[in-house]
Amino acid sequence: MPEPSMPARAAAIAAPALAALLGTAAAAQDLSGWRWQLTPFVLAPSVESTTELGRAAGDVSFEASDVFDQLQAGGMLQFEGVHSSRFGFRLRYALLDADATGSSPAGALPVTYDQNVAEAVVTYSFGRGRDSFQLFGGVRHWDVDVIAGLPGGSVRQGAEWTDPIAGLRWQRRVSPEFSILLEGDIGGFGAGSDQSWSAMGGLVYDRWERASIYVMYRGLGVDYQEGIRGTGSFFRHDAVTHGLLAGIGFKF
Repeated sequence: MPEPSMPARAAAIAAPALAALLGTAAAAQDLSGWRWQLTPFVLAPSVESTTELGRAAGDVSFEASDVFDQLQAGGMLQFEGVHSSRFGFRLRYALLDADATGSSPAGALPVTYDQNVAEAVVTYSFGRGRDSFQLFGGVRHWDVDVIAGLPGGSVRQGAEWTDPIAGLRWQRRVSPEFSILLEGDIGGFGAGSDQSWSAMGGLVYDRWERASIYVMYRGLGVDYQEGIRGTGSFFRHDAVTHGLLAGIGFKF
């Protein structure tokens, strides 16, 4: 049987959280109490990582200035819902597929870098006046695949793991149309990776009643390893992905 694609695996992880939330709402017969938003983002990413594939080790870099030459696919899709009870959920799926440049004891080498990240969190919103807050907790699933071109052949290694995460979002209205949004979380705690984190901030422009424009900057970091160092099965991925995000949020 063929291995399921990353979007299918991401859906399998996120679906139980979404089903539980919608099931609760349906049981309460209060679906009209939900507000929904779907936001597609484009990105201009940079990646800085130390990656060890078996016995090979090196630094992998991917700069935003080279995005049009090196990026094969990239973006993020976000779907969220908030109930009148203040509870809600948020689902995200981010894709980054790029040709990068790596360095190793053997010198510079070509690297194919594929990173897929899916998130599913439960949220609770509160606030007063111009300030609104949102506590959230859930999981972030990683699927990383790296191919390094070495003299005499290539080495391919990767892994999948799931991190628990917890965080806070803050949004302040600074004018009738503009607001500032900051969000951060931490995770891993040794359950999946040793540690992971996300930090994001930027401006939201409520240009239309049913749509908003987002211009954000996000950093996403992780430190993960598995196997025994010095053996062919060892894999370590210590990476920070950061860059601009621009999207339009459609409300319904």
